[in-house]
Amino acid sequence: MMKRHYYVQKMNSQERLAHESAGTDTAGSYTVTVPSRVEVPPTGPATFTSVLQLPPKASTVDFGTVNIYQQPDRAGSKGGRMASAAAASNSAPCGKVHDPSFDDKSDNSSNLSATANDEDSDIISEYIGHYGRWQFGWTFLLCLFQIPTTFHIFCLVFQAAQRDFWCARPDHLAAIPLELWRNLTQTATASQCSVRAAPYEHLTVDSILDHFQRAASNASEGELEMACSSGYEYDDTVYGQTIIAEFGLVCDRAHLMSIVEMCFLAGAALGSVGSGWISDQFGRRHTLMGFALLQGVTGFALGFVTSLELYMALRVVIGFASMSVAVVSFVLVVELVSGRYRTIIGILNILPVALAYILAAGIAYVARDWRTMQFAITLPGLLLVTSWYWCPESPRWLLAKGRLDELCRLLERAASTNHLQLPANYRKALQAEGEDANGGQPEAAISVGDVFRRKFIRTTLVMIVVWFGIILIYFGITLHLSNLGGDIYLNTVIAGSVEAIAICLSIVVVLKLGLRINLFLYMVVAGLSCIVMNFVPDGNLWLIITLAMVVKCCVGACNAIIPTFTAYQYPTTMRNLGVGVGNFAAGVALIIVPYLWLLEHVDQYLPMTIMGVFSIVGALSLAILKDKLSPKYRQRRQAKQASIYQNAATINGTKHHAALENDDPKRRLGSHFPHSTDDGAGISNIGFAQNESIFL
Repeated sequence: MMKRHYYVQKMNSQERLAHESAGTDTAGSYTVTVPSRVEVPPTGPATFTSVLQLPPKASTVDFGTVNIYQQPDRAGSKGGRMASAAAASNSAPCGKVHDPSFDDKSDNSSNLSATANDEDSDIISEYIGHYGRWQFGWTFLLCLFQIPTTFHIFCLVFQAAQRDFWCARPDHLAAIPLELWRNLTQTATASQCSVRAAPYEHLTVDSILDHFQRAASNASEGELEMACSSGYEYDDTVYGQTIIAEFGLVCDRAHLMSIVEMCFLAGAALGSVGSGWISDQFGRRHTLMGFALLQGVTGFALGFVTSLELYMALRVVIGFASMSVAVVSFVLVVELVSGRYRTIIGILNILPVALAYILAAGIAYVARDWRTMQFAITLPGLLLVTSWYWCPESPRWLLAKGRLDELCRLLERAASTNHLQLPANYRKALQAEGEDANGGQPEAAISVGDVFRRKFIRTTLVMIVVWFGIILIYFGITLHLSNLGGDIYLNTVIAGSVEAIAICLSIVVVLKLGLRINLFLYMVVAGLSCIVMNFVPDGNLWLIITLAMVVKCCVGACNAIIPTFTAYQYPTTMRNLGVGVGNFAAGVALIIVPYLWLLEHVDQYLPMTIMGVFSIVGALSLAILKDKLSPKYRQRRQAKQASIYQNAATINGTKHHAALENDDPKRRLGSHFPHSTDDGAGISNIGFAQNESIFL
């Protein structure tokens, strides 16, 4: 469980808090109350007696479930809380210990509609606040990294758009008007990859018409076909030069287009899994900026390549870099904030993805040549890399790695920007917070096998199915908007707009209903819409586009919600790994997407049916999981733990002080700091070590 920690100086029975109370407190047992998280203006340094009350005679108290931590003078509307005697007396009855920290972190952050009193907190947020000007500035900037990443993912929709093509005119026949050439060489039954059989090398501009007029008298001879010998020409009325035209990816080379798509998505699949481990080892900041730089350099290199093989190799690299940027920027964003803002910012972090679709349509409309577009979509990413020097590292990663010097400098800047004041002893508190609960021993290593243990295997399998279904349908629709018919630029703008609206609305709905019910409804509606599209007549273009936008809206919201939902299905030490397994399933779906639409050649209904079925199956599988971000789940958990806590804390005066066991029974406070109610010194006999944070 996530614990709150309260800090006190060393006391002994001789002191009896005399230096704090100035003789106003008498000897006896004291009740330590942890008040509700009420924000009050700072009135001076916090003292230990600010959280003490005199209980009735002969009452006793259980200190075993309370971590005592003196909160410094850093209260404020954006940051830390400060205990007051008035708040204490209102929040906990005499003779009972009230500890608002018994909730798991995920549960606290789940009650998004609650007041600030219900927000989860840790030592970082107590110092710099849950969300302030410092967090706003950096979360806004870091969210922008999603834009160039989305550009590189989505660019093939325009750079490899399908265009009408035909066999090219030989050089010596280039003066023949295009319409005449196509009328003479193409038949009603001939494919775009062949022409009427004729000795074109011996024909001239003047003789070609006479030749085909004579051949028309012999129907059998006139309908003979032959392969194109001079390459292909492409319709450039809508698109400019594309990679399909550049590398001739039509007819017998058309299958290479799926490999080109797969190269990027395979790199993205590897990046979605590998970037988490890399960022854990080297930090979020350097990993993010390093991959953003690699993304920019590779993006520019792609604009100069003339070889298909080199193009595909660079697409693997930029796929790995782009997905790594997307994943690590998301992790860094949510680690800069806390409380309810983690869920809100985690969802809003996907909003630039939808906006990037709209921007990409505008760039592609202006820059019709694929090379020009490649340079245009790469430049924003390189501009963002210039913030490398100023970009903060994740304070929670620094704390976990014990890099206190860097952490302290970061907290000082953040607190100053948020107009908060750090306490004089905050470094010692950070050092104690970073130590392991088991006497500083390192934590047991977490491996992939842990998420497949009996306790988590059901959750893991469900997450694999859900992630696979969401990503399959998301990219299956997004990367093939041109297959829907209509204007590709308009379709893209509409798709980006509805996804942006869906992401914003999903926050409001999540505040009311939680995440699981939203995922379920979105996935069911998306799946049914995919299946219904199969029954729409081909001529009803606007109905097809409308259903496609419904799918895009629903699956876009799912794409924004699923990372947060997955993270809270696992304990803190396994969250990165749990999300990584989900990303691996997403990577498999990414690799399959290019080949999914090839099934149209088998049956035109197969692609949409497969996407719809996987979406519905994923939605139904959610029924066996608990929504730990649901207000109902949180209320049940709070009621259960409050009942346990109250029963253990309310004891009669003849018994020794009892201690509730926490997650590790060996860390019971009573066993480490035994005390007796017979001793009038009461709380002063606990014997906390000087400048020590007590972890349960």
